[in-house]
Amino acid sequence: AIALRSLGVCLDCAGPLHPKTGEFNQDAGRPVPGPTLTLLFDPDSPYMGRIKDIVLLHRAGDGQDDEKERRALAETTEELNRQDPDLRVHPVPWPSADPTDHRGIFEFLRDKLPKLRKRFEGRELVLHISPGTPSMQTIWVLMAETGFVDAPFQMVKSYRRNERRGRPPVVPVEVGLETFYKAFRSSQPSEVAFDEQAVVWDPAKFRTDRMRALYRDARRFAQFNVPVLVLGERGTGKSTLASWIRLHSPYRKKALDARWPAVACGQYNAETMRSELFGYVKGSHSEAKKDKNGLLVVANGDTLFLDEVGDVSRDLQRLLIKALEEKQYLPLGSEEPKVSDFRLITATNLNDGELRARLDPDFLDRISLLTLRLPPLREVRDELGWLWESSLEQAAARAGVNRRHLQFAEANAQRIVSRLREHPLPGNLRDLFRVAYRVVTARGDVHDPLSQADAVEYGLAGLAELAAPASGSTSQAVARAFAESSPLDRVVSTAGRISTRDLDRDLHAYVATEVRRIARSTARPIDELCDVTDRSLRTWANLPGGGEDLPGDGKNDPDWRARPRGGS
Repeated sequence: AIALRSLGVCLDCAGPLHPKTGEFNQDAGRPVPGPTLTLLFDPDSPYMGRIKDIVLLHRAGDGQDDEKERRALAETTEELNRQDPDLRVHPVPWPSADPTDHRGIFEFLRDKLPKLRKRFEGRELVLHISPGTPSMQTIWVLMAETGFVDAPFQMVKSYRRNERRGRPPVVPVEVGLETFYKAFRSSQPSEVAFDEQAVVWDPAKFRTDRMRALYRDARRFAQFNVPVLVLGERGTGKSTLASWIRLHSPYRKKALDARWPAVACGQYNAETMRSELFGYVKGSHSEAKKDKNGLLVVANGDTLFLDEVGDVSRDLQRLLIKALEEKQYLPLGSEEPKVSDFRLITATNLNDGELRARLDPDFLDRISLLTLRLPPLREVRDELGWLWESSLEQAAARAGVNRRHLQFAEANAQRIVSRLREHPLPGNLRDLFRVAYRVVTARGDVHDPLSQADAVEYGLAGLAELAAPASGSTSQAVARAFAESSPLDRVVSTAGRISTRDLDRDLHAYVATEVRRIARSTARPIDELCDVTDRSLRTWANLPGGGEDLPGDGKNDPDWRARPRGGS
């Protein structure tokens, strides 16, 4: 509402003329203002004097009807400028001869709306649906109700003076359709390990086949009550993907959409997490003054999300296996089982080796029947354009900064996105927010606001503050660059210095873990899979019972690990 008072933008269709005669509508011999003039200048309109830009969407062709359309546009523009010389009028032609072509209208608006939204970024749009044909009005309503128009916006219709019958001149239009995207944008797990700042990974905006395929698989998996394990680095959007799965699943209670059952496993010890999930009965422990229901009661008929599942204790893992298989569990201190038919989604940022070291094999097998792996942002760089815009919008909203301070020239906006694409972004979405908050504070500073260009550089300086990645992620970055035949400039600029000893250790640990996993799963002997013994592999993986110690710093033979040892 605040933005609308001074920065509103009206999307409208021109036409104070009668659609058949081409003449002005009359009432008692006086011209009657059409819907556009009513919206903007009627003394009782809530938008009088509050809109400074108006976009007139109009047909443009060569027929007789098109001549009337051009006349209507010219007359409307002239009258608008006469009544408010400061009003900026933006005609946008629609090259079509059929104003009843639903598909044509939809395709036109689907192309134009994102461009208009970007052109008037951060400003509230007033979608005025009264002018135009019933087909146009139908498409406007459907697009507004089904998520094709990005907020903030308000859809309205207007009544001429002789049509009101006691109604106000302008009224809001809202059908209230319960659509998937409305639910998706408002759906959040009740608790997650890390707040990813509510950036919604919107499949309608995806630019990469990899993200489209991932969300397509997630939707497919969602339809069946099979546990799903979501893998990905911190800040890649695991909780958002979990919400996507739940909303496509039959295991969903609509009343819980805004806060559905979830546990940030790392925030609890084994005892308190058991109480959180299973509940307890009065007297079961010193703090149990009355019975308490656990989350499995709430999750009955819905979905349970265990974020950072690698932090679940071994004892609790076994209890969860029983709850998964039998759909029953015992609250702490109770002998009466309770029933909970829930769907389980788990997530972790641990790599495969760490996850296998922490989780019971039986539990891991059950929760990973279906697995989805979210890529880090550095692997889907084409998504960074729209993700940056969304991050900046969220940061401005959270900081309470007016978006008009954040309207950048195209060159400045592209400079940010280009620099983000060049950076490895080890924190993923968190790094986008690091930059976004610095830009917001630089531009919103009431005492010493920076220029656009300076604010951009101030924001990007936040990337330099990122800590160098741990050796494991540096090694992964080196391995990725090797696989892609890419230069190491980015890795060196982020890590500062590459430790070849750490790189060698991490690579051998990865190979050892994977070879031993394959040997177990396929029942094949180690010597068929590689040229070292299992004892050596255990040493490489730093497991108990390994072979000889790794050589100390005095070893000068860089190929010592590559040579067959121990009779292999």
